[in-house]
Amino acid sequence: MVEKPQRYIGMEYEDPPPGPGKKVTLVYPDVYEIGASNFGLRIVNHLLVRAGGFSVRRAYHPAPDMYKLMVERAVPWLDVNTGEPVADSCVVGFGISSEILYTNVLSLIDLMGLELRSENRAESDPVILAGGGGLANPVPLMPFADIFFIGEAEAGLTDVMTVLCSPGTRSEKLSAVSRMKGVLVPGVTPGNRVQWVRCDSLQRDDAPVKQVVPLAQITHDRAVVELSRGCTRGCRFCQASQLSRPVREREPEEAVSLMKEAVAFTGWEQAGFLTLSFSDHSKVDKLLELVEPVEREQHLRVSQPSLRPDTLPCLENRRFFKGSLTMAPEAGSERLRRIINKPLTDNQILEAAETAARLGARGIKMYFMVGLPEETEEDLLAIAVLSDSVARIMGKKRKVTAALSPFIPKPHTPFQWHSQPDHRDMWRRISLVREACRRAAVSWNDPRVSAVEHLLCQGGSEISAVLEQAFREGARFDGWSDLFRWDIWEKLVEENPVSGIIPGDKLPWDIVDLQVKKEWLSEEYRRSLHGEVLPDCRENGCSGCGACNGTVPPLPGNPFPHTAENRRIEPPASMRIRLRYSRTGPAALTSHLDMVRMWTRTLRRSGLPLFYSSGFSRRVKLTFSMPIPLGMGSVSEMVDFQLLQPLELSTVREKLKDALPQGFQVLAAKELKGKYKSPGSLTAAAEYIIEGIDRTDLVADYLSRKDLVLSFQVLDGNRAKIVSDPGKGAGRPDRILEAAGVSWRSIVRTEIFTADSQGRLVPLEPVFEGE
Repeated sequence: MVEKPQRYIGMEYEDPPPGPGKKVTLVYPDVYEIGASNFGLRIVNHLLVRAGGFSVRRAYHPAPDMYKLMVERAVPWLDVNTGEPVADSCVVGFGISSEILYTNVLSLIDLMGLELRSENRAESDPVILAGGGGLANPVPLMPFADIFFIGEAEAGLTDVMTVLCSPGTRSEKLSAVSRMKGVLVPGVTPGNRVQWVRCDSLQRDDAPVKQVVPLAQITHDRAVVELSRGCTRGCRFCQASQLSRPVREREPEEAVSLMKEAVAFTGWEQAGFLTLSFSDHSKVDKLLELVEPVEREQHLRVSQPSLRPDTLPCLENRRFFKGSLTMAPEAGSERLRRIINKPLTDNQILEAAETAARLGARGIKMYFMVGLPEETEEDLLAIAVLSDSVARIMGKKRKVTAALSPFIPKPHTPFQWHSQPDHRDMWRRISLVREACRRAAVSWNDPRVSAVEHLLCQGGSEISAVLEQAFREGARFDGWSDLFRWDIWEKLVEENPVSGIIPGDKLPWDIVDLQVKKEWLSEEYRRSLHGEVLPDCRENGCSGCGACNGTVPPLPGNPFPHTAENRRIEPPASMRIRLRYSRTGPAALTSHLDMVRMWTRTLRRSGLPLFYSSGFSRRVKLTFSMPIPLGMGSVSEMVDFQLLQPLELSTVREKLKDALPQGFQVLAAKELKGKYKSPGSLTAAAEYIIEGIDRTDLVADYLSRKDLVLSFQVLDGNRAKIVSDPGKGAGRPDRILEAAGVSWRSIVRTEIFTADSQGRLVPLEPVFEGE
């Protein structure tokens, strides 16, 4: 039995069939829930579909249980859109957000049946392209990818894909793209050096509004709009801020308009703005002014990421937190925060906690790093003191967690020249904080995983062989604590220490020109060792990093002004509707919880005037018939919901027809009047049709000795009908067949019965002729 089969069946809402053209498969090398949440691949998918001429698909790494079955049974790796082999693609494009995914990239190349190293591949093999933020140092992965696109997809990836999908031999196409901006073809690109490319601005047409809505719950299960790109705060450990310089912002009106379109199209009940620093948007006050009425009118929850602790007090009297809050002091002491160029004071952090407590936050998660340059035991103990102080402010009923992450010196940052403490020393530092905390909880990332990530992100060409060896010995999913293979990596890490480097040394990642001057990074490293703070260039003028011409949007002057909240009084429901619907084919693999989410989003995107439950978090009010076991089909599912105004049932059905994902169909609709009960409470029995039974006589013999079903009828040689009470687990048809020792092909629930006033079974909601 494969856990979570929905990872592989597709059937997502608004996943149009791939168009004509050469097949391009976009891959995130982790499981479906994580990959389907990746906004970078959403952008690439949108750009290629909009351009036309490509048959675009998506694929993800099979989870360990499925991966094992595929290897044992030689099952090809398939895309989720059409179920066709990924190896048949013209181009397979990997989106790589972190070095810790490298072994999964090798795993998927191998799963396609290709040679790991590009030099050994055949002319007919697909071109392996790699891109994403995890390629700041592509050197360890260079022997395995045919081509790298270094930078932001909007800055030329579509043109590169056009050439790769054009007629010609493999070598001709690779040679043709090798001189294009942002392209690195190992051994072909002149000088093996490439410039990181960026788009000049965030264009509305480049924003993916028609986002695919999975049936399964994914990691970031919401509509996403990119608010801004880049950050100039200049934290010296932060690679993302260096890769994405300079700051580019959307106007508040455009950002909110895109959010409204995405929510209307997808039906998601949550939305989020994607940005490195939400509170640094130059017009954040206008943005919040526009967002608040949308939240009320569309019963929407909009997350606002990366609120800096020094901006939280400005939220007073404006907003109420609906959940937990995250803050990232990064270091425990003010001295160390100056070294890393995040000069928050303890008082600012504590004042932020007091504000969060008054605004109803249920808890606070505080992010810290251990192993930072110039860190002492006093700095580590300061993490515990600060965390306990915040916990004291929040009180016993609201959880405060100090989340510890081992420091990793990343390429293209001022700290790239600093060494990482040994993983054993990292454990010691974590233990020191954990033992010192009295009120706050402590969580941590595994220092051994960080040691592997350090090796991969700072390694040169010699690390390629190390990476391949780790993969061949069984390393996969290195970022997963329960799947990480330290027994494989330990020896490799010990035998390949990352040697100390100093400013001026030649670095493996020098082949990537980030446009941020190496001399500027070196001077920043020197300033860090002296505890000197470099102010944000948006408030103190250009610091000369080289990423732009010195023109950046200003920081907000007085963000989050107070505005009075106007609560609307919602009218009562005026129409109650019961739907009978079917779910067939792969949709039978949808769990009941996923079904609830699917109907919520279907109704929201249908445009029907929905009635929402009362309370602070308003939801579409739904009631369902008794859930059917995973894997069984059904033509007798029921769901009740309510409308604010009456509509013709034909109108309701027509609106739902276009809003439902594949595999679901409305069969009948009925208006409920007067008092009524939920369909689940009315269910007295259910009818199932079983196809492909190998021995119906064994089933009949088994049931003759058991009091499990109301009736059993053989329809023909290998078909049968069972009527049983679904509330009794022993009466489930799949369990009956298993107990009788027979196999079958499929089970479909065809009817749900309720008891009438005489105790007779009658259909709960029949399908009338013509419906």
